[in-house]
Amino acid sequence: MNDKEEEKIVQHLKQDWQHIDDLGKESLSQLDMEKQLVLFQQKKKKAFYIESTLFLFTAVVILTVVIVSLFEAPLFFLYFQIAATLIAPFAVYFTYKKVNKKGMFDYDKS
Repeated sequence: MNDKEEEKIVQHLKQDWQHIDDLGKESLSQLDMEKQLVLFQQKKKKAFYIESTLFLFTAVVILTVVIVSLFEAPLFFLYFQIAATLIAPFAVYFTYKKVNKKGMFDYDKS
């Protein structure tokens, strides 16, 4: 290589190093980090309340359907229980087989 090419490479490296140094100077202040932490906690709290409400609503609906079917149509409820008892082992077996085949965690192996 000639001197001009080496000088150009050195200049380019110096600019890159200066850019890396400048990136380190721009850091978050303690106050900014605390604000972000508070916002994150508020979002998590709101998500928890929404999920809890949906869970309770779903549970109430399911229990209401079960109780109504038990008292209004006991024969239907009995058939439903027998069908669930017969189908559940197959559902568990196929789910277990699928999880073991695919693995517990589905991740990109690349």
